[in-house]
Amino acid sequence: MSRPEQPHRKSPATTTDPLPWASAPVRPALKMSLVVPQEVDVLDRRTGAAFEGYKWGSALAIAIIGLVIYEVLGRTDLGRSTTLLMTPLDRVIPLMPWTAWFYEPFYAAIFIIGVISFRSRFLYNRTLVCVCANIVLAALGHAFVRAEYPRPILPFPAPDLSTAFLAFVYKIDPPGNVFPSLHVAHTFLISFVLMMDRPRLGRLLLWMSIVLAASTLTTKQHFIADVAIGLVMALTWRWWALRELARARGGTGDRSR
Repeated sequence: MSRPEQPHRKSPATTTDPLPWASAPVRPALKMSLVVPQEVDVLDRRTGAAFEGYKWGSALAIAIIGLVIYEVLGRTDLGRSTTLLMTPLDRVIPLMPWTAWFYEPFYAAIFIIGVISFRSRFLYNRTLVCVCANIVLAALGHAFVRAEYPRPILPFPAPDLSTAFLAFVYKIDPPGNVFPSLHVAHTFLISFVLMMDRPRLGRLLLWMSIVLAASTLTTKQHFIADVAIGLVMALTWRWWALRELARARGGTGDRSR
């Protein structure tokens, strides 16, 4: 009599069935590379010959256009008044010929330093926009606010170099372009915006602009009203540039600078 056939038993050592006591296989952890997104430079800082060429080309082009408009309006006879903007305070401010060295030289220096110093294309472009706005608004003011500063008669021949230099300034700068003062509007504008890009240089230009603004009065080039409205224009463009910067950053503008 044959024995019943026994079912085949698998050896635990060779079985492929999952064992109830065995833990689940551990898979190797996937290596995750954390990619840190690069911060976008909203100021668009640039260097190199191409950017320098762009800055100087655009700045000189706008300066030439502005100078032509300034000269044409200033030398056109519009029947200007020497008392329209005169105040008692204007009359008591003394003539100081030596301050002429802070008038045109500082004006040219702030322009040159500003063009050289800007690293941010974003801020430089907005400075150009504001300069163009200054030129347009000043042209309207010079054409319709028909005031002229009654310049004093300087001795001839000049007793000193400062008086001779002031006489030269009187010769090249028409007396009719007074309201507003473009010297004040342009220099404070450049200083304010440059402070957002190069704070130390911007503060240096700001101090130079303050001295220049005072010299417009002591050289008898401008009335107090001309200086005040020029500063208001520059402050307005500073506010606009800060707002543009805030929009680019997607938050609140940095007003600490």
